[in-house]
Amino acid sequence: MKANLDLTRGLIYSQRVLLALVESGMSREEAYALVQRHAMDAWKDGPDLPSRLLEDPAVTRLLPREALMACFDPRYFIRHVNQIFDRVLGEPVASSH
Repeated sequence: MKANLDLTRGLIYSQRVLLALVESGMSREEAYALVQRHAMDAWKDGPDLPSRLLEDPAVTRLLPREALMACFDPRYFIRHVNQIFDRVLGEPVASSH
């Protein structure tokens, strides 16, 4: 599964990066253009999206390395999985029969 995620060169995390930039003070329009440019370049000829963003001063002045790299953590997308399973597979309801 990780190999398949790696094939995306980090592009699946672009929305998280965009939101982090906006939350850090960049306009949505500027963040969108910046992330889109790096994402398209990463897809065409590498290096991957996180490597490109780490080299961009417009990104690093707003997001420290740790904050940026947190955007690329796949655990974010499964953070509620236990609660979902608990709701779906919780204690069975007693039958009234």
